[in-house]
Amino acid sequence: MSYALTEEQQLIQQNAREFATEYVEPAAAEIDHTAAHPADIVKKMIEQDFLGIFLPGEFGGAEAGYLSYTLIIEELSRASGAVAAVLLNHASLAAYSINRWGSAEQKQAYLPSLCQGEKLGAFALNEPGAALGAGEHRVTAVKDGDSYVLSGRKCYVANGGAAGLYIVFAQTDPEAGAKGISAFLVDAKTDGLSVARLIDKMGLRGCQSAELVFDQVKVPAANLLGAEGAGLAIAAEALAAASIAEGAMVVGIAQAAMEDAVKYGKQRIQFRRPIATFPAIQSMLAEMAANIHMLRLAVYDAASLLENGQAFVAEAAMIKLFAARIGQSALIDVIQIEGGYGYSQEMVASRLYRDVKGAVIKNSSLDFPEKIIAGNLLA
Repeated sequence: MSYALTEEQQLIQQNAREFATEYVEPAAAEIDHTAAHPADIVKKMIEQDFLGIFLPGEFGGAEAGYLSYTLIIEELSRASGAVAAVLLNHASLAAYSINRWGSAEQKQAYLPSLCQGEKLGAFALNEPGAALGAGEHRVTAVKDGDSYVLSGRKCYVANGGAAGLYIVFAQTDPEAGAKGISAFLVDAKTDGLSVARLIDKMGLRGCQSAELVFDQVKVPAANLLGAEGAGLAIAAEALAAASIAEGAMVVGIAQAAMEDAVKYGKQRIQFRRPIATFPAIQSMLAEMAANIHMLRLAVYDAASLLENGQAFVAEAAMIKLFAARIGQSALIDVIQIEGGYGYSQEMVASRLYRDVKGAVIKNSSLDFPEKIIAGNLLA
């Protein structure tokens, strides 16, 4: 499609599609089956500069912009949502946050290793059984001289166990509630930080999700990201940036599913003709195509806003709201078109359905998208 993509962006998109076809697609089913972190594919993504595609050149990034990055996410997602999710959590959450709020020293210390793939990034936000900073296992950070001591648990940390660097959200001021949340840069090898377990998920299985334990983890005060109490604002904007990439994931997954349904519809014969000629099937395909097209335009537009330094949070919330609706409805229709075959593990629709659900719920916003959109309208 054309969205006034530059020649460079078109080349990046084509390169990502060829990469996904050659390296990701042949391994996608096995990644889903084993739920293993796709380390070999990540190494190949490093060679393509995917990990630092939108980051500044002074830190080893490609400076290709956020729209180019979403094009890569979309193409990877057509082959494997799990592989795309590994990149998304590394780039949209961890790397984005450091580039946006990190000090000059923090950027110099961490962004080169994130761009070059020496470290994979992760975002340790969610906590077991309760809202951030509210449960009995909440992560707290107590000042101790020129350090902070972190204690507690985090759950559903994407890239957990595979990451070399975590952005950890901890409560530095219990009296302030949510306003007392701060963000810290924590190396995965820091004493006291351990992986309690890997969580077996329904979809996006190759993007590991882990429960982390912080047992008196000592972090230098210099590793505080932004100011004390800025954690909630950092998380909200990073999650909005991630929502744009998640929209690209849904576009890629739904596009792959629709193409599979079209192929099946042309081959499946009933009443002496392909089922693709039936009005009911054509109606489902037409609605699917229209929804994917509109979501793609919204994703590209929001990515362009972010890239150009314009406000994008409301648009990102709209993407999250729309993607949740059309992604699931598209996959339900695909399974309906493919019938019993579509419901079986023999067809790709099963994996795509499980992955598209994960794409829209795995990084839940701190506020519902409806609340963000309405708040923007009423401001």
